[in-house]
Amino acid sequence: MASQRMRELSLNTALFAVSTFGSKLVSFLLLPLYTSVLSTADYGSVDLVTSTVSLLIPVLTLNVQDAVLRFGLGHDAEPEEVLSVGLRAYAGGACLLLLVLSVLEGLDILPIDGAYVVYLFAMFMLGALNNILTMYLKSLGHIRVLVVSGVGSTLVTCVIAIFLLVVLGVGVVGYMAAMAAGSLFAVLTLLVAVRVPRSLVARPRPGLFLEMVAYSAPLIANSVAWWVNDVSDRYVVTLVCGAAANGVYAVAFKVPSILSTLQSVFYSAWSISAIKEFDKEDSDGFLGRMYGTYSGAMSLACSVIMLLDVPLARILYSNEFFEAWRYVPFLLVGVFLNGMALFQGCIFSAARRTREVSLTTLVGAAASLASCISLTVLIGPIGAAVATMVGYLFTWIVRTRVMLKSVARIRVSWHTQIACLGILVAQAAVASQPGTQLLQLVALLALVILQRDSIRAVGRRLFRRGGS
Repeated sequence: MASQRMRELSLNTALFAVSTFGSKLVSFLLLPLYTSVLSTADYGSVDLVTSTVSLLIPVLTLNVQDAVLRFGLGHDAEPEEVLSVGLRAYAGGACLLLLVLSVLEGLDILPIDGAYVVYLFAMFMLGALNNILTMYLKSLGHIRVLVVSGVGSTLVTCVIAIFLLVVLGVGVVGYMAAMAAGSLFAVLTLLVAVRVPRSLVARPRPGLFLEMVAYSAPLIANSVAWWVNDVSDRYVVTLVCGAAANGVYAVAFKVPSILSTLQSVFYSAWSISAIKEFDKEDSDGFLGRMYGTYSGAMSLACSVIMLLDVPLARILYSNEFFEAWRYVPFLLVGVFLNGMALFQGCIFSAARRTREVSLTTLVGAAASLASCISLTVLIGPIGAAVATMVGYLFTWIVRTRVMLKSVARIRVSWHTQIACLGILVAQAAVASQPGTQLLQLVALLALVILQRDSIRAVGRRLFRRGGS
């Protein structure tokens, strides 16, 4: 049974890896193009619009995509009924956004204009629908379609971006058009696989809409809180330091995105396995083993990427964007903590404890916002990076306490977890200064020693698989 669970998790992880790494690699390779063609102010402005969309999607759709996955996997209703509820919530959110934008435009109080408004609405429509269809297909186990969608979307974005930015020299409008075109390809691919017309005519059983919303609505606060942790620092940097400074700060996230990509590969598969294999007592230690292995791998990856920060910056960042390397170390530790909290969040969701998910995230969001404002005023954008790490730290601490007390008693060496985190924070403090690679190597060696058991366990598993 345990080996079967591991095989399913490994297969799903491998499939998501193909999609995610293919997509992120192309995006990563395009970064030098973006930073050489776009100004820091243009990049910062588009980043703010994209960040706003990431807030609007869960709020206006009632975070229904999470309910689509949970109810689809839980066999609480027919698949067409579940998707029908998701599409109805999506349609309601889209109409509400259109109404609000129209009113604000009529009153001439929109903070953005022209192409940025069109881009905001288009990315909301495409992003929200993509989320719902993705969760629906995940619940049915159609992972290969998601791979095609992800890789194809990135290739479309790449081709159109090169054509518009290099050949035609359109600039920021071309950048937004390329991003929207890639999202459109992804949605069209998923629509073909889903056969939506069935769901449009399907009538959900009485009460299903309210059941799904009762599950997903508490997660709105969670999504908003994650948005505060993830994105609010960019608004603070813009207000305190200007759009150009935010352009540099936003680019700094591209190196930590390497770690978040590794996390998202596992998280996409884990969100399915956590629901299927949830055991409050963790009787066979499956949840604890997964947590320990995942934590060990991510801490080592975080340390290695931090060590390579400056060399990567020389390759990826052009002109005034190079200064972004200073913000990367603390953002990396924040991403690491974010990944650990998301792992725990899957366990909370499997237990249908969505209220606790939201409350624990709100604690971190409050800490992040308060520290972001004060630190950015005092020391500039690097203060926002430190604040991001602090917010995720609070979320992880509170979520761990709640999880162990009332959600799932997973078996983990918490002393090792705390020691590894301390080393990563110390490495980040050192790595924010130039010429510190030797000291960072010491930190990496210390992490390898602490995680030696996990490394051996993974090595044995891979060796047995290779031998078979």
